[in-house]
Amino acid sequence: MVLLRVLRCTRGVAALSFVFLFLVISSESHSNPSQINCSKTCVAQNCNTLGIRYGKFCGVGWTGCPGQKPCDDLDACCKIHDECVEKKGMMSVKCHEKFKICIKKVQKSGKAGFSQDCSYDTAVPTMMQGMDMAILLSQMGNQKLEL
Repeated sequence: MVLLRVLRCTRGVAALSFVFLFLVISSESHSNPSQINCSKTCVAQNCNTLGIRYGKFCGVGWTGCPGQKPCDDLDACCKIHDECVEKKGMMSVKCHEKFKICIKKVQKSGKAGFSQDCSYDTAVPTMMQGMDMAILLSQMGNQKLEL
């Protein structure tokens, strides 16, 4: 019984943390429509941390400006993920799973990305880790505890 209460509390804290982080990021980018944080240039920053920014579309709170084309195939996966999450919500495990499949295909393709400093072999595992965390938090937030 105590374990169930701890699990319930842990799930609640994790879900609230995820929602809080999402709301902070969303409020930053939507607080002033004239200052929406979107990218028109290809970047490669923090490639081996969860704070990664890759291309125009990859990274938490990072997206391309309307009409922008992805920098490479990996960035295209991020654009598709952004569009999926916009339609189905940040807690959509299906969006996250499809994204993981897409980036695995890119990594296996043997192609080089736009950045010499941030190879697919560095960026993809970082993104996989972030998606695994997002999936876990989404599942914890959506899961009903059965007794």
